[in-house]
Amino acid sequence: MAKQGLFASKLKRPASPIPVYYQLQMLLKEEIENSRWMPGRRIPPERVLAESYDLSVGTVKKAILNLVNAGYLYRIQGKGTFVAGMKLQPESLRYYRFLKNFGDREDELQVKLLDLKTIKGYSAVNALLKLKPNQDLYQIKRIFLSGKRTVVYTVSYLPCKLFANLDSLPLTKFEKIPLYIALEEHYGLPTMSNRELFSAIPADGATAKIMKIRKGKPVAVIQMLSFTYKQTPYEYRKSYCLTDAKAIFREI
Repeated sequence: MAKQGLFASKLKRPASPIPVYYQLQMLLKEEIENSRWMPGRRIPPERVLAESYDLSVGTVKKAILNLVNAGYLYRIQGKGTFVAGMKLQPESLRYYRFLKNFGDREDELQVKLLDLKTIKGYSAVNALLKLKPNQDLYQIKRIFLSGKRTVVYTVSYLPCKLFANLDSLPLTKFEKIPLYIALEEHYGLPTMSNRELFSAIPADGATAKIMKIRKGKPVAVIQMLSFTYKQTPYEYRKSYCLTDAKAIFREI
């Protein structure tokens, strides 16, 4: 049977010592990581993949199962196998959840976009995002309000090379849906993991003005790095949070 799949010629069997199922697994993973297969897409049935790559269905099943276990794919009974989106649970990505006590109802926060622009890269942020020092960044400034009170002020930095024309998206995208969902929908890059640093500092003049608090008032600071496929960092975010009335709730 002729190999019909786009990457079938890359399979090195039978000469390669690498198991064929693993070769196929890496090729399919490459399809996902390079956004040729976007989140939510149904992949071809195992029988079709087997025919395309001139492999047994059992070999294809093993490759698919490994990708399901790794979080790249998921199955829906009776419908097929689909490309997974963000690996984290949605609740864990609601970064600003305010409670006074466990079991309380969460505050409903409103988001307001203050600014979105392209800036020249600078070493501190570009190093965290694994970029060259001179590579441009998108800078996004937003506030989160509980009623009329600003409780969070965030500054996000994203590589321009990963998110071409981000500044041409409707501005409501940055206020109506979480940023990580907007990026996944438009660029096919889901959030696979986060890292955070927590600290507390007195608010400087610029932060105090934006949050409408007195200069020097203590604010909680959350520094966050978000990663997509291949442990590629795609966002560095610094958030200033008021926790004098309610605490930030995290569920892991």
